[in-house]
Amino acid sequence: MIISEGQLRGAFKGFKNTDTVFEFYGGRKWQQAIYQYEYFYAYMPQAKVAQEGGVYVLKVEGMTSSVVVKPA
Repeated sequence: MIISEGQLRGAFKGFKNTDTVFEFYGGRKWQQAIYQYEYFYAYMPQAKVAQEGGVYVLKVEGMTSSVVVKPA
Protein backbone atom coordinates (compact mmCIF):
# COMPACT_ATOMS: atom_id res chain seq x y z
CA MET A 1 0.00 0.00 0.00
CA ILE A 2 1.55 3.30 -1.10
CA ILE A 3 1.43 6.00 1.59
CA SER A 4 3.37 8.81 -0.09
CA GLU A 5 4.71 9.19 -3.61
CA GLY A 6 6.47 11.98 -5.47
CA GLN A 7 9.76 13.78 -5.78
CA LEU A 8 12.31 14.24 -3.00
CA ARG A 9 13.54 17.80 -2.40
CA GLY A 10 17.11 18.70 -3.32
CA ALA A 11 20.14 16.44 -3.50
CA PHE A 12 19.60 12.85 -2.34
CA LYS A 13 22.76 11.15 -1.09
CA GLY A 14 21.45 7.74 -0.12
CA PHE A 15 20.72 6.12 3.22
CA LYS A 16 22.87 6.98 6.23
CA ASN A 17 21.63 6.73 9.82
CA THR A 18 18.62 7.38 12.05
CA ASP A 19 19.21 11.17 11.87
CA THR A 20 18.58 11.19 8.11
CA VAL A 21 15.34 12.91 7.05
CA PHE A 22 13.86 12.65 3.55
CA GLU A 23 11.52 15.45 2.46
CA PHE A 24 9.04 15.18 -0.39
CA TYR A 25 7.82 18.20 -2.35
CA GLY A 26 4.65 19.18 -0.57
CA GLY A 27 6.34 19.02 2.83
CA ARG A 28 5.86 15.38 3.90
CA LYS A 29 8.95 14.24 5.84
CA TRP A 30 10.14 10.75 6.69
CA GLN A 31 13.03 9.83 8.98
CA GLN A 32 15.24 6.79 8.54
CA ALA A 33 14.25 4.32 11.30
CA ILE A 34 17.25 1.96 11.23
CA TYR A 35 20.96 2.26 10.54
CA GLN A 36 21.59 1.36 6.92
CA TYR A 37 24.36 2.97 4.88
CA GLU A 38 24.25 3.03 1.11
CA TYR A 39 25.55 5.95 -0.93
CA PHE A 40 23.60 6.92 -4.03
CA TYR A 41 23.51 10.41 -5.51
CA ALA A 42 20.50 11.74 -7.36
CA TYR A 43 19.07 15.23 -7.70
CA MET A 44 15.36 15.38 -6.82
CA PRO A 45 14.67 11.66 -7.50
CA GLN A 46 11.22 10.12 -7.67
CA ALA A 47 10.44 8.11 -4.53
CA LYS A 48 7.62 6.42 -2.67
CA VAL A 49 6.85 5.27 0.84
CA ALA A 50 4.92 2.02 1.06
CA GLN A 51 3.52 0.14 4.04
CA GLU A 52 4.86 -3.41 4.06
CA GLY A 53 4.19 -5.82 6.89
CA GLY A 54 3.52 -3.14 9.50
CA VAL A 55 6.50 -0.89 8.65
CA TYR A 56 7.00 1.99 6.23
CA VAL A 57 9.62 1.50 3.53
CA LEU A 58 11.19 4.22 1.36
CA LYS A 59 11.98 3.23 -2.22
CA VAL A 60 14.00 5.64 -4.35
CA GLU A 61 14.16 5.47 -8.15
CA GLY A 62 17.51 4.08 -9.29
CA MET A 63 18.27 2.20 -6.07
CA THR A 64 17.89 -1.56 -5.74
CA SER A 65 17.50 -1.51 -1.94
CA SER A 66 14.99 0.29 0.25
CA VAL A 67 15.06 1.50 3.87
CA VAL A 68 12.63 1.44 6.82
CA VAL A 69 11.34 4.93 7.69
CA LYS A 70 8.96 6.59 10.16
CA PRO A 71 7.05 9.88 9.96
CA ALA A 72 9.28 12.82 10.95
